Amino acid sequence: MERTALVDLHLHLDGSLDLPWAYQRSLEEGLLDQDCSFEDYYRIVYQTKYSSREDGFRKFDLMCDILQTRESLSEAAYRLVRKLDEKGMIYAEIRFASQQHMKKGLTQSEVLQAVIEGAERGMKECPDINAGIINCLMHKGDSAAFNRSLNEDAVHASKEFLGKGLVGMDLAGYENNGVFMDYAPLIRLAKSLGIPCTVHAGEMGIGSHVHDAILMGADRIGHGIGCVQNEEWLQEVVRTQIPLEVCVTGNCRHGLLYIEHPVRQLLESGAYVTLNCDNMTFAATDLANEHAQLRRIGVDADTLKACTLRAIDAAFCTPELKEQLRCRAKTIMNK
Repeated sequence: MERTALVDLHLHLDGSLDLPWAYQRSLEEGLLDQDCSFEDYYRIVYQTKYSSREDGFRKFDLMCDILQTRESLSEAAYRLVRKLDEKGMIYAEIRFASQQHMKKGLTQSEVLQAVIEGAERGMKECPDINAGIINCLMHKGDSAAFNRSLNEDAVHASKEFLGKGLVGMDLAGYENNGVFMDYAPLIRLAKSLGIPCTVHAGEMGIGSHVHDAILMGADRIGHGIGCVQNEEWLQEVVRTQIPLEVCVTGNCRHGLLYIEHPVRQLLESGAYVTLNCDNMTFAATDLANEHAQLRRIGVDADTLKACTLRAIDAAFCTPELKEQLRCRAKTIMNK
């Protein structure tokens, strides 16, 4: 099969940890009973049946609890960059929420610095892969007021590292909590500081959030698949050509068959689709698998190539790096 899986714009650090390493760190931190075997831990991580989708998202806490020191944060980013290189990828944007890693006294700036240093160490050892960091704002509690201060601090900490390893910001978490548009001032604040923004929207069943994310001024939309619920929302996505970070396996982990996923409808409608992993560990996938699964449901190689080139154009990296990535991608894909 032709190589097309080269660029991932939507990849969560805490959902893509090296599993044996995460297991060992959990034991060392006392987060697991000492008699918990790796097999037991594996079952916990790959559990797919939950009482609610929100309950399923709590498994991110299991991984975030590991990542509360500079050393663990740096090592996690380093290992992920090396893994991406091993899989033959040329560019990835790795996202996480700095405010989730302050339980042992780190500031958000210190958290960002640790992750950036780990990613840079990985790139130094693996010069064929480039990676940028995205810091996530979080939907938490029952309204935007719940953690507004932490979110505002995240924006200002991100500005400190913009162009120094950090490439953008995201709005993530449980998007159905509270009034979605109440988070718009945070996106406006980030963009006023020159920080590109993507927004998780339309992943969890409320398609109108895609329209809201566009109104917020998002540069890209994480997932965005709910736009197909309404023809006007879909046509807005097509008309604006806002890049969608589509994560097929990540969505199908919640009972959806690949053939039922709206990715083909989005492609056929002319939406700006990029293909991504979301969570390599939790979704038991990698980008090559994402592309292979789409081939199995009828998406041809030329379309996959186009998605890769679109991802490069939509990346939050410099124009100079984009041009380098385009040349490399075309060379690889045309071999």
